[in-house]
Amino acid sequence: MNRYPLFLMIVMLGLVWGAGSLFPSTLCLGPAGKGVGWFAVLCGLSLLVLAAGLFRKKKTTVNPTREPSRLVTGGIYRLTRNPMYLGMLMILSGFAFLVESPIGLVFPVIFFFLMDRVVIPREEKVVEGVFSEAYREYKSRTRRWI
Repeated sequence: MNRYPLFLMIVMLGLVWGAGSLFPSTLCLGPAGKGVGWFAVLCGLSLLVLAAGLFRKKKTTVNPTREPSRLVTGGIYRLTRNPMYLGMLMILSGFAFLVESPIGLVFPVIFFFLMDRVVIPREEKVVEGVFSEAYREYKSRTRRWI
């Protein structure tokens, strides 16, 4: 799990959809709810593409199981150290609105805690081991999420 965040997000999307199917909502938010959902999903996808594009531009890996070759601190990475994971969280949250599943909103919360407590700390150790003081300085001025 802590090596494959994208797979985890896809599993969580399935769980959100399943929760929406098993426990249909009597609370219909209509077009406003769908609008919130699409906005969150599209913003999340944009973050993923933008962040991954910066990694590719710097010629470093987006694969969390591999050691990075460059420290990316510009662009969206000036605002958050984990824009890809933030994007995934936004996609999960928006999807719960799209399938009108209030109970499905529990899965983005679970995803957040798994990422924040399990995945990101492991990745931070690896990155700090590679970039030492440069990463510690970046970490001190840039928030983990937002």
